[in-house]
Amino acid sequence: MLALTPVPLKTAGERAVFGELTRWDTGGSVRAAVMASIPLADGASQRRMSDAVLFVPEGLAVVRIAEIVRQSGVVTASPEGAWTIAPESGPSQALQLSGGGSTPLDGLMRAGMDTAMKLRRAGLEPGRIARLTILVGNVTGLLPADGDLGEGDQVALLEPRSLLLGIARASRYAGVDNPRLWTTADVRAALEALGLEGRGPTVEELNGESFPYSPYVLRRADLLTPAAMAASASAAPEAPAAPASSPGPAPVPPVREQPSPEAIAQAVAASAAAAQAAQQAPPAVAQQAPPAVAQPPAGTVPAQRDTVAIDAPQDDDAGIAGLFSDAEPDRADAESSARTSVFPASGPPPRTSVFPAQPQAETPDAPPVAFWSRSAEAAEPSVDEPQERGSGRRTGLLVAAALVVVVLLGVGGWLLLGGQSDDGAGSRGTAGGSPTADAPPGPEVGDVQAVAGTSYTVQAVDLKDTCAGHAYGAVAESFGGTDCTGLSRALYSTDVGGEDVVVSVIRVQMPDATAARDLRSLADQNGSGNVSDLLREGVRYSGSPAELSGAEYASALSGSTVTIVEAAWVDPDAEGGSAEIDRVAGEALALEVPPFSGS
Repeated sequence: MLALTPVPLKTAGERAVFGELTRWDTGGSVRAAVMASIPLADGASQRRMSDAVLFVPEGLAVVRIAEIVRQSGVVTASPEGAWTIAPESGPSQALQLSGGGSTPLDGLMRAGMDTAMKLRRAGLEPGRIARLTILVGNVTGLLPADGDLGEGDQVALLEPRSLLLGIARASRYAGVDNPRLWTTADVRAALEALGLEGRGPTVEELNGESFPYSPYVLRRADLLTPAAMAASASAAPEAPAAPASSPGPAPVPPVREQPSPEAIAQAVAASAAAAQAAQQAPPAVAQQAPPAVAQPPAGTVPAQRDTVAIDAPQDDDAGIAGLFSDAEPDRADAESSARTSVFPASGPPPRTSVFPAQPQAETPDAPPVAFWSRSAEAAEPSVDEPQERGSGRRTGLLVAAALVVVVLLGVGGWLLLGGQSDDGAGSRGTAGGSPTADAPPGPEVGDVQAVAGTSYTVQAVDLKDTCAGHAYGAVAESFGGTDCTGLSRALYSTDVGGEDVVVSVIRVQMPDATAARDLRSLADQNGSGNVSDLLREGVRYSGSPAELSGAEYASALSGSTVTIVEAAWVDPDAEGGSAEIDRVAGEALALEVPPFSGS
């Protein structure tokens, strides 16, 4: 469960609920979902209608965190009328909720309609929206026990089992007749449309919560309608067979597989080719097609796929694995590992890939493309030119003389550079004024790394074994109690639309995963300070700004390692907007920094 609280929570109930969800940790080990704090209030009375939005791959729900005021006992919830609470002794009373009222259902219904309108105005089709109420207070029981009020209304108590049951039932309601799962791009676009303040979730985080990756927004009406029609068409031939196998008609389950962009393109091309072939085919062929589909070959059992027709494998395609079926196993595994690694030099890789590998135009025998490369590599001179007969001895003497000259030049250069190390000569682009020769291992100044088609050039690197004195605000105070075990930083430069961009990449290694999670949660809050970037500590490079102005923020967590990225235009008056910089910040989570000691 990924809990997003970009702004400080205002009520004790909100803090209690999000504190419980944070305890579940991120990822799908407990529950794959995203809960975002997006309060919605009535314009006239400013009474809260909902407090958060819950996203699961099957759909979404609006959430109301209902605090019970000075009452205790068993709560009886009903779809209509006031809710009641019965203490251990005495008659039941009308439930008193913080903010007024005795039932949250009317406000949640209005919040659901408001959410649907906002998403549709942004071009997103929400589907069915569930409504979840979380009761906070001295509640000893709940009636009905499962919290299901019907028609999408769910009630849960503030304890893991009840919360998981409420989320599961809300997911089931939202997933009915849903032809397509919510993707990473869909969730990011929806949170922006709903007005999530602060930073949004990264692609890596959403991927880790089981949202299928897609760079495109797929929950558009023009895409969902054909998907729903395809699902209905694929289910239609199975309807007559239902009475023979069961007394009643079998319900059609919702689709649970997500077609990739490549599958969509293949399906469109295949449907166009099929339509053209159907127009040109003779009548005899057209009459033979239905029996071929209705009757599978002898000895085979048709596979039951819970998906739409657009996601079905093509005859000439073996799926994603088929793209690499002709490759050598060892080389294919090596390339897959190199292209999905996010933090290859600073700790264990995260559970999911952040950015898809870029297609490379290479021959079958070409070596794998390096994840990052040096910017100035001299080409080796050719030694295959033909030599005249009898010239081998003379060539050997020349080569020996050349080697002696190279050794003498190398020794002289080393002495010259050693004499300049004390006065800081040649220290441009490194942190703390240390010479380039003393730069930590890993990426060096001038190296170039490509991520998602954008080239990033290393301008400065730095490696420390403590975070004390290298942070500010509440983040700096947190290091006074639990210091980091390693701090690795880098400055990168790139350009977007012809405008220069500076990127700060900070990777912090904490003693354990719990300390890393606490650090990231604190750094993600607005006004809490941050780990100092190299510009803030006075490092400069040619054309660099004095500070990060109007920077966009991104962060990621991998075990005991926290990665923090800030990206900004070098020129604050650049014509580009914040959307381009936000994209750069998300991509830059994959950039390398010097590896920690011992890694």
